[in-house]
Amino acid sequence: MLTTIYYIIASAVILIALFIGALKFRIFDFKGTVAALIVGIIIVVLGSLYWLILMLIFAITAQVATKFRIKDKAREKLQEGENGERHASNVIYAALIGVVIAAMNGLRIDGFPYFLIFGVSFASVNADTFASEIGVFDKNVYMITSFKKIKPGVNGGVSLLGEAMALLGAFIIGIAYIILDFQGFAIVPLIVITLLGFTGCQVDSLLGSLFENRGKMSKGQVNAFSTLIAVAIAFLIYL
Repeated sequence: MLTTIYYIIASAVILIALFIGALKFRIFDFKGTVAALIVGIIIVVLGSLYWLILMLIFAITAQVATKFRIKDKAREKLQEGENGERHASNVIYAALIGVVIAAMNGLRIDGFPYFLIFGVSFASVNADTFASEIGVFDKNVYMITSFKKIKPGVNGGVSLLGEAMALLGAFIIGIAYIILDFQGFAIVPLIVITLLGFTGCQVDSLLGSLFENRGKMSKGQVNAFSTLIAVAIAFLIYL
């Protein structure tokens, strides 16, 4: 009983901190902050407090990447929102696959390491965020489908800096997972999360080039579907 009370208190403190911090540091607009709070509650109920902490680590590190040289990005009109803030639709598409994984965990559908696969979902989103927000400063950008040189910020563009940042973004979530899973330094989960997160980012670039640039998919749909592909591979690995 006492453990349950501590769990509820700790969860409430983190959720309140998330809500206040998101507004104070303009991580999201108001609707996006409310959406993030709702997602956080779902993750705590269907996953665990550690799942919420991993999602919070994603939110913080993604925001660091988003705010990186924000004035320079704003000058070129490459920033997210007015000053890097994200909207409810960004939150929903980024967290959608993670919420589904949490629901599967909550329904006690056995046979899969759901926390690890949850990590893959956010590794994919974080990889894409790091690649797009920091990789945009590489002047040597090439379309992933044709390898023709293009302007930074174009959907489907890849660069050496962007690819390195994609790996870093995924790796951060992999490290967060192995710390929160309390299984020691487990190298295999770290590799799986990092590589699948990186893979999701590449799928995002492909879909951006083939569909988003042609108006057949929105940015959010591309993000969600690329994350779904990375997660589907994770499920296949652990069948």
